[in-house]
Amino acid sequence: MTDEINSAIRGFRDIILGGIPFLLQQNETAFLSFMCMVAAVDALAAYRYTTDKVGDRFSDFITEYYPSSYGPHATNLYLLCCRLLHNFSPAHFSLVHAQSPLHLQPSNIGDNYLSDDVFFKDLRDAAGTFFAEVAADKNRQRDMRARLLNVNQGGAIYY
Repeated sequence: MTDEINSAIRGFRDIILGGIPFLLQQNETAFLSFMCMVAAVDALAAYRYTTDKVGDRFSDFITEYYPSSYGPHATNLYLLCCRLLHNFSPAHFSLVHAQSPLHLQPSNIGDNYLSDDVFFKDLRDAAGTFFAEVAADKNRQRDMRARLLNVNQGGAIYY
Protein backbone atom coordinates (compact mmCIF):
# COMPACT_ATOMS: atom_id res chain seq x y z
CA MET A 1 0.00 0.00 0.00
CA THR A 2 1.12 3.55 -0.64
CA ASP A 3 2.27 6.07 1.94
CA GLU A 4 -0.92 8.09 1.35
CA ILE A 5 -3.15 5.11 2.10
CA ASN A 6 -1.15 4.03 5.14
CA SER A 7 -1.21 7.57 6.49
CA ALA A 8 -4.95 7.95 5.93
CA ILE A 9 -5.72 4.65 7.63
CA ARG A 10 -3.39 5.42 10.54
CA GLY A 11 -4.92 8.89 10.90
CA PHE A 12 -8.46 7.51 10.75
CA ARG A 13 -7.68 4.92 13.41
CA ASP A 14 -5.90 7.39 15.69
CA ILE A 15 -8.13 10.43 15.26
CA ILE A 16 -11.58 8.93 14.66
CA LEU A 17 -11.46 5.51 16.28
CA GLY A 18 -9.14 6.70 19.03
CA GLY A 19 -10.81 10.06 19.62
CA ILE A 20 -14.52 9.30 19.58
CA PRO A 21 -14.37 7.17 22.76
CA PHE A 22 -13.45 10.35 24.65
CA LEU A 23 -16.61 12.00 23.34
CA LEU A 24 -18.67 8.97 24.36
CA GLN A 25 -17.71 9.32 28.02
CA GLN A 26 -20.43 11.82 28.83
CA ASN A 27 -23.76 12.97 27.55
CA GLU A 28 -22.54 16.54 26.95
CA THR A 29 -20.21 15.46 24.15
CA ALA A 30 -22.34 12.69 22.66
CA PHE A 31 -23.75 15.00 19.99
CA LEU A 32 -20.22 15.78 18.83
CA SER A 33 -19.53 12.05 18.61
CA PHE A 34 -22.40 11.68 16.15
CA MET A 35 -21.01 14.54 14.06
CA CYS A 36 -17.61 12.84 13.95
CA MET A 37 -19.11 9.45 13.17
CA VAL A 38 -21.20 10.56 10.20
CA ALA A 39 -18.25 12.56 8.85
CA ALA A 40 -16.15 9.39 9.20
CA VAL A 41 -18.72 7.35 7.26
CA ASP A 42 -18.71 10.02 4.57
CA ALA A 43 -14.91 9.80 4.30
CA LEU A 44 -14.91 6.00 4.18
CA ALA A 45 -17.62 6.01 1.52
CA ALA A 46 -15.57 8.43 -0.57
CA TYR A 47 -12.54 6.14 -0.29
CA ARG A 48 -14.66 3.14 -1.27
CA TYR A 49 -16.85 4.38 -4.13
CA THR A 50 -15.82 6.43 -7.14
CA THR A 51 -19.21 8.02 -7.86
CA ASP A 52 -19.69 11.75 -7.35
CA LYS A 53 -23.18 11.08 -5.96
CA VAL A 54 -22.42 11.61 -2.28
CA GLY A 55 -25.76 10.33 -0.99
CA ASP A 56 -25.51 7.15 -3.02
CA ARG A 57 -22.03 6.30 -1.84
CA PHE A 58 -22.89 7.09 1.79
CA SER A 59 -25.99 4.88 1.66
CA ASP A 60 -24.11 2.16 -0.21
CA PHE A 61 -21.39 2.13 2.44
CA ILE A 62 -23.98 1.77 5.19
CA THR A 63 -25.73 -1.02 3.30
CA GLU A 64 -22.54 -2.90 2.45
CA TYR A 65 -20.45 -2.50 5.62
CA TYR A 66 -22.92 -2.08 8.48
CA PRO A 67 -25.18 -4.75 9.96
CA SER A 68 -28.29 -5.46 7.88
CA SER A 69 -30.49 -3.70 10.47
CA TYR A 70 -29.16 -0.40 9.09
CA GLY A 71 -30.31 -1.10 5.52
CA PRO A 72 -33.80 0.39 5.84
CA HIS A 73 -32.25 3.50 7.44
CA ALA A 74 -29.42 4.11 4.96
CA THR A 75 -31.07 7.03 3.18
CA ASN A 76 -32.11 8.70 6.42
CA LEU A 77 -28.62 8.22 7.83
CA TYR A 78 -27.29 10.21 4.90
CA LEU A 79 -29.88 12.90 5.56
CA LEU A 80 -28.85 12.84 9.22
CA CYS A 81 -25.25 13.36 8.14
CA CYS A 82 -26.23 16.39 6.08
CA ARG A 83 -28.37 17.84 8.83
CA LEU A 84 -25.80 17.28 11.58
CA LEU A 85 -22.91 18.74 9.62
CA HIS A 86 -24.71 21.60 7.89
CA ASN A 87 -27.57 22.52 10.20
CA PHE A 88 -26.59 21.17 13.63
CA SER A 89 -29.86 19.23 13.65
CA PRO A 90 -30.49 15.53 14.37
CA ALA A 91 -33.25 15.23 11.77
CA HIS A 92 -34.68 11.77 11.09
CA PHE A 93 -33.26 10.22 14.30
CA SER A 94 -33.54 10.68 18.02
CA LEU A 95 -29.93 10.62 19.18
CA VAL A 96 -29.35 8.97 22.54
CA HIS A 97 -26.30 8.46 24.71
CA ALA A 98 -25.35 4.93 25.78
CA GLN A 99 -28.82 3.46 25.40
CA SER A 100 -28.01 0.45 23.25
CA PRO A 101 -31.36 -1.36 23.80
CA LEU A 102 -33.08 1.55 22.01
CA HIS A 103 -30.74 1.52 19.00
CA LEU A 104 -32.71 1.66 15.70
CA GLN A 105 -35.99 1.15 17.56
CA PRO A 106 -38.94 3.47 16.84
CA SER A 107 -38.99 6.56 19.02
CA ASN A 108 -42.03 8.23 20.51
CA ILE A 109 -41.83 11.07 17.93
CA GLY A 110 -42.01 8.86 14.84
CA ASP A 111 -38.37 8.47 13.92
CA ASN A 112 -35.83 5.93 15.22
CA TYR A 113 -33.34 6.05 18.05
CA LEU A 114 -29.65 6.02 17.30
CA SER A 115 -27.48 5.15 20.27
CA ASP A 116 -23.96 6.54 20.15
CA ASP A 117 -22.29 3.48 21.68
CA VAL A 118 -23.72 1.02 19.14
CA PHE A 119 -23.23 3.38 16.21
CA PHE A 120 -19.56 3.75 17.17
CA LYS A 121 -19.05 0.00 17.53
CA ASP A 122 -20.58 -0.53 14.10
CA LEU A 123 -18.43 2.27 12.61
CA ARG A 124 -15.31 0.66 14.08
CA ASP A 125 -16.29 -2.73 12.65
CA ALA A 126 -17.18 -1.27 9.23
CA ALA A 127 -13.89 0.63 9.04
CA GLY A 128 -11.96 -2.50 10.01
CA THR A 129 -13.68 -4.53 7.30
CA PHE A 130 -13.10 -1.85 4.70
CA PHE A 131 -9.43 -1.33 5.63
CA ALA A 132 -8.84 -5.10 5.44
CA GLU A 133 -10.29 -5.02 1.91
CA VAL A 134 -8.00 -2.14 1.00
CA ALA A 135 -4.99 -4.08 2.25
CA ALA A 136 -5.94 -7.14 0.19
CA ASP A 137 -7.39 -5.61 -2.99
CA LYS A 138 -5.40 -3.57 -5.52
CA ASN A 139 -8.62 -2.07 -6.95
CA ARG A 140 -9.61 -0.74 -3.51
CA GLN A 141 -6.10 0.67 -3.14
CA ARG A 142 -6.30 2.32 -6.56
CA ASP A 143 -9.66 3.94 -5.76
CA MET A 144 -8.67 5.09 -2.30
CA ARG A 145 -5.36 6.46 -3.53
CA ALA A 146 -7.09 8.37 -6.33
CA ARG A 147 -9.39 9.99 -3.78
CA LEU A 148 -6.48 10.86 -1.52
CA LEU A 149 -4.52 12.41 -4.40
CA ASN A 150 -7.48 14.50 -5.59
CA VAL A 151 -7.33 17.63 -3.47
CA ASN A 152 -10.42 19.04 -5.23
CA GLN A 153 -12.63 16.19 -4.05
CA GLY A 154 -10.75 14.64 -1.17
CA GLY A 155 -7.13 14.94 -0.32
CA ALA A 156 -4.68 13.09 1.84
CA ILE A 157 -4.09 13.29 5.53
CA TYR A 158 -0.45 12.96 6.48
CA TYR A 159 -0.23 11.79 10.01
